[in-house]
Amino acid sequence: MSDSDSFADAPLGDEAIQGTQTFEEVLFSEAHAERTVPVNVLSGERTRQIAGSIERAKAFVDDDPRRVAVPQHTEAMIETQSAPYVSTVFYDSKVVRGKITGKGDYGRPEFANDGHALEWTYRAAVQSDAYEVELVDADYDTGNVTIRVTTTTTR
Repeated sequence: MSDSDSFADAPLGDEAIQGTQTFEEVLFSEAHAERTVPVNVLSGERTRQIAGSIERAKAFVDDDPRRVAVPQHTEAMIETQSAPYVSTVFYDSKVVRGKITGKGDYGRPEFANDGHALEWTYRAAVQSDAYEVELVDADYDTGNVTIRVTTTTTR
C-alpha cells in the first residue's frame, strides 16, 4: 500500500470491513417508532402518529442512495420537536456500531462493535481507490443494513 493511499491512516485494517457485513436492528423501524413516540401520561394516547412513520423515514432519505434513516435519541427528538429519526451516511457509527448488546456504566448502552473505529475505516476505504464500498440493502422492516467492501486493485 502506498503512502499516498488514504487507507493508510485507517484505525482498523481492511480485514475488519472486507466482504459483506450486516448490521442488525440499526435502522429506524416499527419497533423504534413504538419506543420513541411519547405517550401522554394522563390520557395514555400517543402524542405523535406512528402509522406511516417508516414510509416517512424512507422518503426522508430517498433523495440520496447513500443515506439511511436511523433512530434519533428520544431526548433530542423531544427537545427539538423533530422526527424520531435522522438521516446519516450508511457507514456512520450509528449504523456500524451494531445493535445494543447490554448496559454499561451509568446505564449507557453497549454495542456489538466499536462504531467510531469502523466508521473511520469505512470512510478511509470510500476515499481510497483500492476499495469499493457499497450499500447493499437497507431493510426498514428488520432494521438491518448490509454493506459490501471489495478490493478494486491489487496491492
